[in-house]
Amino acid sequence: MLGRPCVRLIHQQCTLCGRVDPIEVYGQLAPPRGNYAYDLMAEVGLARFSGHRQDAEIQNALQSRWGLSLPASSIGLLCHSFLDGLAAVHQAHIPTLRRRLAEDGGYAMHVDGTCEPGTEVLFTAQAEPHGWTLEAAKMPTENASDISQLMRRCVDRFGEPLAIVRDLSTNIQKAKRAAIPKARDLICHFHFLENVGEKLCEKPHAKLTNALRRLKVRPALRSLRKELVRWSRNGAGLSRAQVDRLLMHPADLAGLDPVALRRFVAYVLLRWLDDYNEDLRGEYFPFDLPSLAFYRRGVQLGKLVSELVDSPDFPRKELSTLTTMARHLALVREDAEAVAAAGRLEKAAALFAELRSVLRLHSQPMKPLLRGRGPSEAEEGQEIAQQVHKGLKAWGDRLRKRHAREGDEHRRADQATVLGYLKKYEHQLVGHVIEREGRPPFVVCRTNNPVEHRFGSVKRGVRRKVGAKKLTRQVQAMRAESLLVCNFADP
Repeated sequence: MLGRPCVRLIHQQCTLCGRVDPIEVYGQLAPPRGNYAYDLMAEVGLARFSGHRQDAEIQNALQSRWGLSLPASSIGLLCHSFLDGLAAVHQAHIPTLRRRLAEDGGYAMHVDGTCEPGTEVLFTAQAEPHGWTLEAAKMPTENASDISQLMRRCVDRFGEPLAIVRDLSTNIQKAKRAAIPKARDLICHFHFLENVGEKLCEKPHAKLTNALRRLKVRPALRSLRKELVRWSRNGAGLSRAQVDRLLMHPADLAGLDPVALRRFVAYVLLRWLDDYNEDLRGEYFPFDLPSLAFYRRGVQLGKLVSELVDSPDFPRKELSTLTTMARHLALVREDAEAVAAAGRLEKAAALFAELRSVLRLHSQPMKPLLRGRGPSEAEEGQEIAQQVHKGLKAWGDRLRKRHAREGDEHRRADQATVLGYLKKYEHQLVGHVIEREGRPPFVVCRTNNPVEHRFGSVKRGVRRKVGAKKLTRQVQAMRAESLLVCNFADP
C-alpha cells in the first residue's frame, strides 16, 4: 500500500551529561551495527541448513515472498551469523536443558565422529532419547584428548549421563575413562557386529573375488549377452501384446521359431545371473557379500545349463549359445581355488548370520538396517532388551561347547575369533536396562544409529545443495554448530 519503507534510527542524547539513549525495540530486531534483521538471518539460515537450499533458491524465495533482493555474497555471511546466533541461544538455554534432562531421569550420551578422506573430524555428543545435540566440535583427528574435553563440557553443562554408547574406538574408550569414569560404558551392537563380520569374511571374500576375476567368467558372459542383444535388434522382436499373449497361453510357444525362442531363453538366463544384486539387501560389506551372491547364482545356473546340454537329444548346432554358457559356468564349479574360497566364505557367513540373529539386527524387507533407524530399546521395551542379553549369553555358552568338539579347522578358527570378541566386549554388550529409584527403568538404545543417521542426513543435505558425490571440501569447511540445527526437530 505505502511502498518500501526506509528506516531511520535516531538516538537521543542528553544535553547535560551526554548520555545516549538507544531505542531498545530496535535492538531486539537487528544486531548492533548489522545491516540485516534477525528474522532475515533466521529465514536464510533455516533455508540453508534445514532446507539445504542453494543460493539462487534462497534469493528467489526471498524475492517472491518478501520482494527483497538479497546479494549472493550476503547469503553466506547471514548463514555464518545464523550459526553464531544459534550457538549463543544454545549456550543461554543450557540451564533449561539440564533441568529438563534431570526431570526426565537422566539421559544416555551417544558419541561418534565423521569425516571425509583428508578432512578434520566432526565429532558430536547426542542425548537420547530426546535426540538433542549437546556438543559438537571439529578436531584434527579422533584423539582421546579432544574427545575427553568435549565429554567434560557435556558433564559440566548438562550433568553426568547414565551411560555412554560408542563404537569400538580405543580413543573414545580412553576419553570416556578419563572424563566420565562412572557412567556405564556400552558398545554399539551394530559396530560390534560389523567388526566381527569383517574379521570373519574379509580374507575369504577377497580370495573368492580374485578367483572370479581370474576366471573372467563375467566378462565372457557379458560379451555373450551383448551378442544376443545385437541379434535381437537385427531380427523380428516380440511386441508387448505378443509377450502378454504368450504369458497367458504358454502353449502358443510351440508356434515360435525354436532357435529364436531358445536365444531369448539364453538371454533371460544371463540377465538373471547378472541380477545377482537382487539377493543382497542394499547394505555394504560384511552385511552383503556380493561375490558370494554371484558365485551361488553361477553354480545354480551352471548346473541347470549343463544338465540341459548333456541331455542326449540336445541340438548342439542350433544352440551353441547354451553350450558356450555351460563351458564358462563350468569354470565356476570346477576351479579349485574358487570352490575352496566359496566354501570357506560360506562357513564364515553362516556363523556371522548366527550372531546377527542373536543380536536381532536383521534388516526388514525393503528397509536395510543401515538406512533405517534400527532397533531402539526405548521402542522395543525392557523385555526385548533383556531377551537379547540372555540370548547372547546362552549362544556364547553353546558356541564354547561347539568350539571344544569342533573338528573342522576353518569353523574352529571362526569360532575362536567370535569367542575372542565376546570375551573382550561381553560386559559392554549388556546392561542397556538401567534401574532408577522411584522411576521406571531407563532403556538405552543398543546401537549408535541415532548419531550415524544424523551425520547421514547432514551429508545428504550437503549433496542436495552442491550436487557432488565427494564432500571433502564441504566437510572440511563445515562448522560444528551446523549440527545444532537438528535440535529444531524438538520444539
